[in-house]
Amino acid sequence: MTGMEYVYTIYEEKSFSAAAKKLYMTQPALSAAVKKIEGELGLPIFDRSHSPLRLTDAGQAYIEATEKIFQIQKNLHRYITDLAELESGSLVIGGTNFVTACFLPRLIKSFNEQHPNINISVIESSSAELFAGLKQGSIDIVIDSGECNIKEFESLTFFTDRIMLAVPQDYAPANLKSFSRQEIIAGKHLQPSGEAVDLQQFRELPFLLLGKGNDMYRRTMALFREAGITPQVRLYLNQLMTAYHMAATGLGATLLTDTLIRMAAPNDHLRYYLLNHPLMQREIFIAIPRSVYHPKAIQAFWNNVAQFDQP
Repeated sequence: MTGMEYVYTIYEEKSFSAAAKKLYMTQPALSAAVKKIEGELGLPIFDRSHSPLRLTDAGQAYIEATEKIFQIQKNLHRYITDLAELESGSLVIGGTNFVTACFLPRLIKSFNEQHPNINISVIESSSAELFAGLKQGSIDIVIDSGECNIKEFESLTFFTDRIMLAVPQDYAPANLKSFSRQEIIAGKHLQPSGEAVDLQQFRELPFLLLGKGNDMYRRTMALFREAGITPQVRLYLNQLMTAYHMAATGLGATLLTDTLIRMAAPNDHLRYYLLNHPLMQREIFIAIPRSVYHPKAIQAFWNNVAQFDQP
């Protein structure tokens, strides 16, 4: 391994001892290697007075340069592999829990039928961590439903979700038009005659919302803010599927996508309402970094997604 790899492992682990263990070497040997690099730079890379370790300004510049070098090496390896016209390789796909559960199975199955020798691995995480991995090169493709920085990433929208207000039957107003799960499966909520409701009529209900850092949190809070409502939040959750099951027990109302409603295990304990607002439609997209070499495996997956048929 190179000195850059030693330094980068310490940066990732935020500890000399943890990095030494990961690198299968002694801590004194690792420390000596880093001191040699710092001697060549003329400046320290790590501020050792803090625990966990922090980067100095010089260290930050060193790490940024290292990530660029690693990306160049990765691109070169992929380019050489493509020149050899090998129908092999690997693909790391990142997605949130909802996306990986609802969309990835079909996408991977279709891709594998055409490219059986490409090894695929999946990483589930938050949108912020996924895009950080995409930028650093540890993830090849991100599938998400939030916001995408078009200056850094190229994206392709392949699906549109409709977000519905899900209300337990005990809380459901009898005088308002609601949709059953079967009606949503049939697409009746998407017809021009679909009758929307006013969020104000649900302002007194307890709500189950996804937490900060989630695209649904951003949309939901903007919706309440525009309506002049301060929601009574009973629980903040991490996953849409969890919100679905919690709401089905009668704990409170929540917002769910029609894709999840169609694909989740059936239950008769929720009624669904249409809210007429632009934020209640969200795009599912794939994203790849701009200005880097995209090997054939990534290009093939991109083309496969472009032909995706909505469920």
